[in-house]
Amino acid sequence: MKKKLFLDMDGTIAKFNSKKNALQRFDNEIGFFASLKPFAHLDTINNLITNGIVEVFIISASPNEQADKDKMIWLETHLPNLVKENICFCRIGTNKAKAIKEQLNIDIDSNCYLLDDYTKNLTEWNNCNGIGIKRLTSLADNSRKLWKGLEIKDLRELTILLS
Repeated sequence: MKKKLFLDMDGTIAKFNSKKNALQRFDNEIGFFASLKPFAHLDTINNLITNGIVEVFIISASPNEQADKDKMIWLETHLPNLVKENICFCRIGTNKAKAIKEQLNIDIDSNCYLLDDYTKNLTEWNNCNGIGIKRLTSLADNSRKLWKGLEIKDLRELTILLS
């Protein structure tokens, strides 16, 4: 069975927290998310999509439909080959595994990987039989050791991890 990689966006593939007052702006500033810079080596994700090594999905939480539209613009710009049917937006605080089941009708299992920078999301994913991967950045460094599972610092590590 082909592996499935589910990607969070904010702070995982898009440099969300590098913007001043990001959370407040994200909630009401039209175009805020669409203007974010991608993290280095996003081409790794594009290669995974193009090569079909794994099936790539987006599961991203946002505060409202305007933010969803901005995220879609970002995805069309930075991950142009991503299949639109593989994009799932949910509201902040939603269990991402449950959102995937409800919106995309996919049961999470041991072939389903979530790359996220937020430990709560990863824990919920693992509790639904998936495999969480913590995205380590300068702001999400797991220094408190709350996450005990897989971790990566560089997106290029996904190719090795998922092969």
